[in-house]
Amino acid sequence: MKKVLLCLAIVGLLVGCKKTHPVQLYVDPAMGEGTVDKIAVFPFSTALHYTADPDRIAPKTFDRMFRDELDQREDYSWVAPGSVKYVLEREDLEEDAKRFIDNWRKNHQADKEFLSKMGTALQVDGVLIGVVELWQQDEVDVREDAAPAAYVGATVTIFDVKDGRLLFEAKDEDFIEGARSEHRDAQIVRSGAGQIYSDPGGSMYKAPELDEVAIKVVKALVNSIPTR
Repeated sequence: MKKVLLCLAIVGLLVGCKKTHPVQLYVDPAMGEGTVDKIAVFPFSTALHYTADPDRIAPKTFDRMFRDELDQREDYSWVAPGSVKYVLEREDLEEDAKRFIDNWRKNHQADKEFLSKMGTALQVDGVLIGVVELWQQDEVDVREDAAPAAYVGATVTIFDVKDGRLLFEAKDEDFIEGARSEHRDAQIVRSGAGQIYSDPGGSMYKAPELDEVAIKVVKALVNSIPTR
């Protein structure tokens, strides 16, 4: 019995170590049936504390990268965040949009009335929202036995404007670790793109750039949207 339990524990450990991307995924059958064609893409929002990203760099970065990746997907008709923002301002729905996103993130409840308004105003079948949930660089003191790292995570959700139904949701998190120098009077960080950052005489090992992790998360999220 002990051997069986040990084997199960090892199998569970191996499965747990093999992370797939996105790390969580839900797809309603309607997304794969081709009934959803035109989707309004809302500007990314953030769940980060102000001190973690005071200049709101994270949602701006995701807006840019996500839009670039969506442009490669010609199976859907996308309404760009700029156009969505213009309509929200024109219809005086900016505060409603913030409440909608916040309520979904915290309570997983969708406002059908708001979605219906957006469907009419933008003439779309679905609404896509994105939320940045992790945006962190961990530097490491040279005296610590650890590696510096950058972490990024986000969730993308698509709703049906007709009935407020959840059509698609994907969550992904990823990271890149930096390489440590063997010399205590210098630090070296090797990025995922092969770049090397150094700071001779520094007391901290620097983390890789967050953009390098963000693009990995963005690609995983966009690629997980079902093809039509």
